[in-house]
Amino acid sequence: MKSLSKLLALLFIGVMLLAACAPATTPTEAPATVAPATEPATEAPMTEAPTEAPTGEVPVTGSCPLPVEEGATIVFSGWGDETEQQIYRDSIERFGSVCPGVTVDYQPVPTEFQDKLKAQMAGGTAPDVFYIDDQLMTAFVPTGQLLALDPYMEEAGVSSDDFIPALMTIFTQDGQTYALPKDWGTLGLVYLPAAFEAAGIDEPTDDWTWEDMRAAAQAIADTGTYGGFCMGPDWARFAPFVFSNGGAFASEDNTTATLDTPEVKEMANFVAEMKEEGSLVTPSDVGATWCGEAIGLELVGMTTEGGWMVNFMKQTYPDVEWKAVQIPAGPVTRADVIFTNGIGVNAATEFPNAAAALAMYLTSAENQAEIVNTGFAYSTHPEQADLVQDPNDLAISGGGLLPDTRVAYWGPSTGAVNTAVSQALERVFLGDQDVDTAFAQAQEEAQAALGGGR
Repeated sequence: MKSLSKLLALLFIGVMLLAACAPATTPTEAPATVAPATEPATEAPMTEAPTEAPTGEVPVTGSCPLPVEEGATIVFSGWGDETEQQIYRDSIERFGSVCPGVTVDYQPVPTEFQDKLKAQMAGGTAPDVFYIDDQLMTAFVPTGQLLALDPYMEEAGVSSDDFIPALMTIFTQDGQTYALPKDWGTLGLVYLPAAFEAAGIDEPTDDWTWEDMRAAAQAIADTGTYGGFCMGPDWARFAPFVFSNGGAFASEDNTTATLDTPEVKEMANFVAEMKEEGSLVTPSDVGATWCGEAIGLELVGMTTEGGWMVNFMKQTYPDVEWKAVQIPAGPVTRADVIFTNGIGVNAATEFPNAAAALAMYLTSAENQAEIVNTGFAYSTHPEQADLVQDPNDLAISGGGLLPDTRVAYWGPSTGAVNTAVSQALERVFLGDQDVDTAFAQAQEEAQAALGGGR
């Protein structure tokens, strides 16, 4: 049974990373095939958008975002397991009800999506509409292979302001919008009430600080029954510590690494000291594959994980009681990290209006509300924050709406910068380097990726 639970955990991690977290690899540029379109196509005859939503089994209240080309057939592709694929099959069915003149051929690619899409782009066979992350933005925007959506958005009455502001940072370059956010995730403080009861201390609250977390972690560890706080050497789990201390991994213009700044190193020392004193454990320290599994196996008292914990615990550890509160506050502010992906359009599409209409509908408040109801992801529209029903999921999601929360996006070299952070933490946790040495090395690595000397 233990091996089965580990397998399920590993599969779940893959789903989580693909659904809501940008890849950490640095992409290579794909060759240009076409110039980006700057105006909506007018050559092909258009069909009028319906004035009323067709009746059917799928509840629909809106209309087609744009008049679409006659006989439009478009291919839509993204990653994701069968659960995510069904969510988008349902979304496409809803789209078909409001835009009946468009035929959508859904072609999911569950694994190695980025590599396969780059190859398709190079060969001129890429889908019309597809998932976009920071890696694909880096590969396709400079080469003119992503359609700028702004003129289509203006015609449809869609604005970047309709979305949670932090989500748009990845998808906007040089004042143009190349994708719209499809979902997002963030982190909360996840914990076992039993561990707090065993330590004789109060459970966490939404006004906790990292110092509160550390004191509780030590008390829990002292019981000898649970590890205190679980955290691997991971840039994503470290980011809220840094952001809450007023820091970042790079400058605002993404040209200068900032990994050797006091804001970063103070929090690196904070988690390093926790590791040394025994209040922080990594998953491998307690025999788990990731910290969410460590909670499920009741090996640790606390960790920081996202909304994916809700279904993971229901499916894998349904008898374990767990709770979540908002991310703790740091010395300067309370700030979380956001993971997001978007939906963009191939600049070479034969049917730009239909493709843009699909991208806008899939990311619309109407469709996002339906996705939230499945429990799969949070809506990218801030006014729909209260649609989250599960109390733990709702507590976690609150971190994404904090004013100082941000996406850990540092331009085209995001993957290399984030990897430098993770590797520095790993060296510190293993005792191979102290914080100053590890983050000095990370600074050099990140700066090289961002473009050379400071």
